Amino acid sequence: MNAHAPLRIIALENCWEHAHPDVVFVPEGFAGYPYWMTFTPYPLMNDRFENPTIRASHDGVKWQRVEAISDPLVQPPGTREMHHADPELVYRDGSLYLVYVTIRRETDEVTFSSMNCKRDLRWSEPQVIHEDVGAVSPTFQVSEDTFHEWFIRADARDPNRSELIHCEGPDLASLGHEHRCEVDIPGHVAWHVDVLKVKDDYEALIPAFRRGTDNTRTRLFHLTSKDGLSFALTRERPIIEPSSRGWDDRMIYRSTFLKGIDGTYRIWYSAGSWGCHFGIGLLQGSLDSLEEPVATFAPVPNYLRRLPGELDGRLRYEIRRRLPSRVLSVLPTQMYRHGQR
Repeated sequence: MNAHAPLRIIALENCWEHAHPDVVFVPEGFAGYPYWMTFTPYPLMNDRFENPTIRASHDGVKWQRVEAISDPLVQPPGTREMHHADPELVYRDGSLYLVYVTIRRETDEVTFSSMNCKRDLRWSEPQVIHEDVGAVSPTFQVSEDTFHEWFIRADARDPNRSELIHCEGPDLASLGHEHRCEVDIPGHVAWHVDVLKVKDDYEALIPAFRRGTDNTRTRLFHLTSKDGLSFALTRERPIIEPSSRGWDDRMIYRSTFLKGIDGTYRIWYSAGSWGCHFGIGLLQGSLDSLEEPVATFAPVPNYLRRLPGELDGRLRYEIRRRLPSRVLSVLPTQMYRHGQR
């Protein structure tokens, strides 16, 4: 099942088009709320607005702005050659941590930065914790006195390859001991990741795209691991695939999840349409029987109103996919780059 519409989570000026959600649950509450989410606004896939933003909730369904927190929390980079992405929240010992990436488009250089706050919600200044090339989607779990990080590193020489990397350390500034994880999603390339520690095991949600397509055609897979280094699929098919004509008919993107003591899941997933509109949907239940909760949804236009944009996005994708690079190099970029991540 797919959500019939995204949740109505508002940022910017009445914008509900967001990506990269991450949710943490604090049972005893943090600054009055048990659920905290970070995401990046992404109207019409404009990465200038892709700046980490925070919302809080009492139930994980209805999300609201917290007045004490700047909106967005992180301002855009000073140069248009760079943009932010992929925020992640971590809770530890009364502090909330935010980690996000900043990407330089032309070189694919990436900086991971962190900020933190206590219950007074006064956030520290960003501190660089890692620099890399082709790295995306950091995700963290804390066990005892150790921060565990996973992230995806794309292969610049081969778009049909990527790696899941694990690091650990006593704090975010001291992450090391890099290990390449084993991830086998046959015929697919991992693109983003979210990892959850469940008792003594690990579970992951990984959006991955079929080899021969690209990272705008991801589907969502569920994997498990005993050691956090070797991940295996729980089922061959994705747990969420693009719908046929819905708001999420192009890609199922970076997603985040929680697992209840009864074994049921809540999955907040970001997704995009061929018309290049994004949003964050919510499904819950067992992996074999996910359902949409009662919620307030974003006002997605009906399919006929969206159809011109859908066809335009599909045409640009096919041009980029099928024409040789030497031909693309002489075409106006506006003919094929709309929607390329």
